[in-house]
Amino acid sequence: MAGIKRAWKYAFSRQELVGTYFIDIAAMFFAFPQALYPALAAVYGERYVGFFPAAIAVGALIASATSGWTKSVHRHGLMVIAAALLWGVAILFFGLVDSLVPALLLLATAGFFDMISGIFRGAIWNQTIPNYLRGRLASIEMMSYLTGPMLGSAKMGIVAETFSVRTALVSGGVLCIVSVFGAALFLPKFAGYDGREGVKRREHEEAERSEISRLSEAEF
Repeated sequence: MAGIKRAWKYAFSRQELVGTYFIDIAAMFFAFPQALYPALAAVYGERYVGFFPAAIAVGALIASATSGWTKSVHRHGLMVIAAALLWGVAILFFGLVDSLVPALLLLATAGFFDMISGIFRGAIWNQTIPNYLRGRLASIEMMSYLTGPMLGSAKMGIVAETFSVRTALVSGGVLCIVSVFGAALFLPKFAGYDGREGVKRREHEEAERSEISRLSEAEF
């Protein structure tokens, strides 16, 4: 238990880590459209329902296949914020259109920026978390990217049932945008995070821990 508490304390002492967790959960909770695909059959036709998740997957694939440029970008926090904002914008407009092709293009765009966000979140985690905490903090990472879609699906269903599918999508996109802007405002160290500084900090922390371990062993 002490190790788990230490990991949580460490994670929440670092704005760049808190930012990745919060933005991932917020983007998926407010703007994850998967639960509404069957309902959209009434608009686009039943035979096209399977195209919606495929469109997001295609967008993510394109982002992965063309991600070589990301290695030259060091403002990882800013990129996570920008990608999450554009995910929210794409879902917002997805809720406004009535034509199949624009809808699929918007979902592909959403999938593209979701993957870009994931790439830079992963870079922040891999570059900054010390090796001795990596396993424990991986559990927090898992909670952030699993709970968002599950809770978001329930939220989308409730809003769609209470109001309409369009309202669920549009309001979800708007709330995603607002929450991401809020994170950027209240977590300035996350917005300004530079991957090069993150690597230096991790190396310093690991060197300090190694030195403490060496001194402890020398005493015995």
